Amino acid sequence: MQPPSEASDHAQDFARRYALPLDAYCAIRMEELKIPDSLIGADDLRAHMKWTSFDPEGREGGTITRGIVVNSGVLNPELLKGEKGGKAWEEARLRDRIDAIIAHGYEESRLGDHLMALKAAAKTKLPITNGARRICRAMAR
Repeated sequence: MQPPSEASDHAQDFARRYALPLDAYCAIRMEELKIPDSLIGADDLRAHMKWTSFDPEGREGGTITRGIVVNSGVLNPELLKGEKGGKAWEEARLRDRIDAIIAHGYEESRLGDHLMALKAAAKTKLPITNGARRICRAMAR
């Protein structure tokens, strides 16, 4: 895991300021992608946490616990710098990044394995954007 960068600090600051609209968007997008209701958001990331589909405190892009949660890492263009999919991630629109995180979270919840989810997200049956599919394919290489 990389140490926090200026970009990740900026992404988290932005995420904190716009947490409510980002939460609403992520929940609606998961519904549009036909994610099962039981997997939309979670309330178990930290003690006393309220249900959310977007967590401004997380920095890794997303989390899967009892449900799928997108986090401030989705706003960081440097999130995957030096890793598979880094260039596709950096150049992608926010909508594409969110869809890629959701697809990966869905496949990880379905398969129970992070590495298998990387490959499965690239071929997911979810109706994600073409840009998200490009990110997922790049990450699966």
